Amino acid sequence: MTTAPILAAAGSPVSAAPLHLGLRTVLVVAALLEGFDALSSLPTLFGDMSEIPGTGFGGFLIKAHIASHAPLALAVLVFAAIGRVRYAIIALAAIAFMTWLNYMPSVVRHGLEFRGTGAFETPVRMIAFPLMAACAIALAARNQRLRIATALASIPTFYSLLGVIIFAIGISIYGF
Repeated sequence: MTTAPILAAAGSPVSAAPLHLGLRTVLVVAALLEGFDALSSLPTLFGDMSEIPGTGFGGFLIKAHIASHAPLALAVLVFAAIGRVRYAIIALAAIAFMTWLNYMPSVVRHGLEFRGTGAFETPVRMIAFPLMAACAIALAARNQRLRIATALASIPTFYSLLGVIIFAIGISIYGF
């Protein structure tokens, strides 16, 4: 699908592709949130590597997540800004997959946690989010239902933000 302007009957330029302003806005906000998260963990790569658990494949997955998070967030931002919604969705869903892979070394070492908050958190992060990302990628790759694909790719980001907001409210009410 081309985005070059087409001259309408009256001579005014009309875009051949829909602008998707709402989707682009959601994707830009998600990219900014992911970018902030990525930049906050990026110094780990340049600091003491003993902070990263494992020296084998598990350590590699964690390092790969940290190293790819910022470029993927930047890709979401750039693609959304220039109107390439499909590619922005795919990049945002790739962040969700990389986050899932980041949790895998812990799951392999300690198993799935289903006690306390883990009873809700584990199925969401380990099962729902990767499936949502896969569906978002499939829909975006086929250029179908981009609103649903945007929602599916953005939910993990906004879910994490919700956790931070709830934590901040708890701290402001009860203190440390």
